[in-house]
Amino acid sequence: MKISFRWLQELLPTQTSVHDAAAVLTATGLEVEGVESVEDLPGGLRGLVVGHITTCSQHPNADRLQVCLVNVGELEPLQIVCGASNARPGLDVIVAMIGAQLHPTNGEPFQIKKGKIRGELSMGMICGEDEIGVGSSHDGIIELEDSWSPGTPAAEVYRIGKDDVIEVGLTPNRTDGMSHWGVARDLRAGLLHETVEGIAESGIALRVPMGIALPQSSSSSAVTVTIDHPTGCCKYYGLLLEGIHVGPSPDHVQRRLRAIGLSPQNNVVDATNFVLHELGQPLHAFDADTLAGNQVVVRAPLEGEKLTTLDGVERQLDPDDLVISDRDKALCLAGVFGGKDSGIENHTTRVLIESAYFDPVVTRKMARRHGLSTDASFRFERGVDPNNTLLGLQRVAELLTEWAGAKVTGLSEAHADALPGPSPVTLEWSFLDRIVGDSINHERVLNILKDLDIQIVKAQAEGLELLVPAYRRDVTRPADVVEEILRLHGFDKVPLPRRVSSAMNVRKTLNKEGVRQQLAHTLVNRGFQEIMSNSMTRLAYAEALTDDMEDDEIRSSEHIALLNPLSSDLGVMRQSLVFQGLEAISRNRNFQRPDIRLFELGRTYRQIQAAQDSPKPTDRFEEPEHISLWLTGASEPENWNTTSKTSGFYDLKREALALLDGLGIRERKEVVENHGVFIEGLAIYVGDQRIGRMGLVNPRISALCDVQQPVYWADFLVHPLAEISSNHRIVARELPKYPAVRRDLSLILNRGTSFGQVRDAAWQADNKLLKRVGLFDVYEGDKLADDEISYAISLSIQDENKTLTDKRIDQCVERILESIQMQTGARLR
Repeated sequence: MKISFRWLQELLPTQTSVHDAAAVLTATGLEVEGVESVEDLPGGLRGLVVGHITTCSQHPNADRLQVCLVNVGELEPLQIVCGASNARPGLDVIVAMIGAQLHPTNGEPFQIKKGKIRGELSMGMICGEDEIGVGSSHDGIIELEDSWSPGTPAAEVYRIGKDDVIEVGLTPNRTDGMSHWGVARDLRAGLLHETVEGIAESGIALRVPMGIALPQSSSSSAVTVTIDHPTGCCKYYGLLLEGIHVGPSPDHVQRRLRAIGLSPQNNVVDATNFVLHELGQPLHAFDADTLAGNQVVVRAPLEGEKLTTLDGVERQLDPDDLVISDRDKALCLAGVFGGKDSGIENHTTRVLIESAYFDPVVTRKMARRHGLSTDASFRFERGVDPNNTLLGLQRVAELLTEWAGAKVTGLSEAHADALPGPSPVTLEWSFLDRIVGDSINHERVLNILKDLDIQIVKAQAEGLELLVPAYRRDVTRPADVVEEILRLHGFDKVPLPRRVSSAMNVRKTLNKEGVRQQLAHTLVNRGFQEIMSNSMTRLAYAEALTDDMEDDEIRSSEHIALLNPLSSDLGVMRQSLVFQGLEAISRNRNFQRPDIRLFELGRTYRQIQAAQDSPKPTDRFEEPEHISLWLTGASEPENWNTTSKTSGFYDLKREALALLDGLGIRERKEVVENHGVFIEGLAIYVGDQRIGRMGLVNPRISALCDVQQPVYWADFLVHPLAEISSNHRIVARELPKYPAVRRDLSLILNRGTSFGQVRDAAWQADNKLLKRVGLFDVYEGDKLADDEISYAISLSIQDENKTLTDKRIDQCVERILESIQMQTGARLR
């Protein structure tokens, strides 16, 4: 937000420099991002002076040119060739000296150079007002009053100076700083209480822009006002002004508006913008002659109603919008944007000025729906000062009386509910001292509260009963008041303790951060790239999960919808990480990066249906943390000595199991599970607890993110990974002195029996001598029945303490084979 320091000094007559003021504002919580010097006119009329034409003679080589001698306050007059018809001896003019840079009203800047015009030397230029940017007339050169001495800088003639513009990075909680008045209020308090050491000023008072008194509200006013939407608007004023002469605003007003980045329009619109940036109260001006039935109604849109706004866009209105209408039609989006048909024109003579308090939530939702962000919506969304609703009208009436000859003829008002009032807060002295860590002088605290407009209702030995003004919507708790006191007292003034004492409590907790770091480092080392995506996502994704998934977790929960979503794409909290990964794959593929290995550590959000009656929010909602992996495209970069291979399920499985191995999670089992997201899925269990799953993403799910290529996804819960791995200890052992023995078995099994079942059966038979179970061949052919399949497995057997005998090896193999046969129905081939 841009703040004019010159404007600020009119509201607060301070002698503090702009840079010291910026330091104070930053210390009080209005962080200054920069200070920029802005000239009233580009170039500041540098190099332009008052000149007095002493003689004019006909140019010998041109009928329409004259050769003038001009006194510019130097020893010798300058010879200047001029083509203006009104150039004559005795005239005081504006002269651009050699080297001056001119910024015309229309056109590009140019520099004055010494030269000859039709053979005659010209040592400058006698200027017209459009040539130096002070007007638009091109009728001739400027004719000044004879009160100016030759050589006087043109900047003095036109009172051209410069302004320092402060860029304030306004945080959402500081709604009180959305105007010059609010910033001046904070600056005054910071200077009075020396928030920044060495920058102080005493005895300064704010100059309140009160405006003029308005007539009492009357039902006989020419324009009637009605509120039919009490939720969206609790108070509405309409001020009728007549005898308006629409035209340009005064020069100093236009300069002030340009300094803060606004383009002047006309005196009526500029007056509303002036009040908005001065007091923070948005206003809107209607051409009163366009109001059908002399009525103004605050209401919801009618079914199918449309509105063409000032930008020429026809907008379909939503039933939840709030509009200002007359008897027949909608005129504007309330608090957001004006309508095309009721705006101020050059011929307008009767104006209705709107000042209202619109609900922040209704305004924010409406602005987002229509993709609009205006100065008015910026303020209404955050909450304006309800006490400025009438003050803004008084101020704009004063300005338009002065600038446009307006006459106040009527004030209409409507009430639907009470305006927001002050908030009561009780502050105990002991609480203040404990939070600050030091004792602040009570008299200083009382003075700070007074300068913050916080009313002290009752002062007691134990503490204070306070009323916080309505414009401080963020100050509702004792801790908030402490923060207010501290930001003016000065955080730097709180002394550091000479000694810091703390009790060290050592307790065994899950080292989730260590697990996160290990997971991330492992995946990065294996060629994955980490993504970080938004926890808010589209409703369509949540509906796809609900409709397609048969996962018990999803089926027993509901998605969590946002009350005030920023957009339809961010309407619900995500229930799965799969969609954000698919969106990243789609985006990368559009940039010719089809071979992708991604991972993300993030949370999902669920509302547990069975626990909605629980008084504890922790029972009704859960936010499990996941780690997800995505693989798609080629498994390795293209190379001359390798064959290109597309990533498949077993590539994903290898990476997923490498994660578990790194955490020491080896006693696990694999179960085939195909449902919902996966069409080829595998779940990983440790005991009876499922810790993750992996597989090929269902093309129906991929298509929602415009992904056509196969994508493999693995997803694990971080908490059980951390819990199980916390019991794992790394043990260093000597290398075995005795050799291992390999035995191979060829088994015939029923089709559908997984190798995991065979491996688990082998481990159950002998987990002391058996070191590894491998699968090295799979056979399906005419030598087997249609419902049979053959696995060739290898068994690695080893005793680390002595050499194995043939008898022990045979006994071990027999136990393993018997276990496999009993659990899978296998037979030797």
